[in-house]
Amino acid sequence: MLKKMGMILLALTITPLLSSCLVEEKDVETIARTTPNLRLYQAGDFIEYNVNIIIGSGAINQGTLHVKWEQTPDLIDPIDNNITHPELAETTLLKETTTLYESDGIEIVAAVIRYISQDSDGNITLYAIDDGTGLYWLYEPANTGDLSSDVFLPVIFNSPVVITTVDNSTLNSPLKFAVMEGCGETAGLCGIDIYEFSDGFHVVGDTTSVTTNMGIFSNPFEITFTGGTIPSNSPAIAILGDIRDVCGTSSDQVSHSGNMFVVPEIGMVQMTNLCQNFSTGGGIGQIEEVRYIINLSDTNIPLPPSSS
Repeated sequence: MLKKMGMILLALTITPLLSSCLVEEKDVETIARTTPNLRLYQAGDFIEYNVNIIIGSGAINQGTLHVKWEQTPDLIDPIDNNITHPELAETTLLKETTTLYESDGIEIVAAVIRYISQDSDGNITLYAIDDGTGLYWLYEPANTGDLSSDVFLPVIFNSPVVITTVDNSTLNSPLKFAVMEGCGETAGLCGIDIYEFSDGFHVVGDTTSVTTNMGIFSNPFEITFTGGTIPSNSPAIAILGDIRDVCGTSSDQVSHSGNMFVVPEIGMVQMTNLCQNFSTGGGIGQIEEVRYIINLSDTNIPLPPSSS
């Protein structure tokens, strides 16, 4: 049986052909990136995408993905209450909210809330995940048994973006951490780990153009990725820490893989992702597969200069 989230996803999608038609009905702008450094996001920034989701070979419908950034007070470290995050005074903490809506743009299917900051180059550091009721902090997997060890503050996206020449089977920027419950409830301690998250990126090139509702981006960075989640001690707790794993929650074993196109002045402009839920599917050896595409449709972030 599909989970409720998976059932709702059947009602979400928009075809790439529709996106192409919308662009072709007006003058098409060709836009080239001018920097490898990711934008330093500001409070009030937003990006919106059309969504194309297919479960197996199922129906095609419509949906919307919305990402926004808001300034928020610094976080108090759950282990050492004398430390606040981010520690550098000149660094701003941002609340990043990614929301997947039904086609009416009102009903929420899923939301991911993360607390991040960026350094002067644009590298994004993740501090904690919020499910609306409290914060979940991160640990290195090797330290999950030591509930008083320091929290883990990983860089989840590297900037500047650099094309790599490694074999396609090897991903650079490998990432792995555990998500903990109960942090801050007892001074100097967190609870047990809920799930482990892994991810890896490989920047394969910048020669493929991408057509969106806001124009044709001639040289975005193409990035392949793979990763997923494995539940640990608290499978009953169901949170979502990455929108690419939306076909399940932290109580499921989920994988994500695909590619995205990134224009650093804006961020991601298009993504294709295969989400596989190994905890559902109706039988041994069966898994739930959800393929979804997101395609830039609107933003208040200034675009690079147009060449046409």
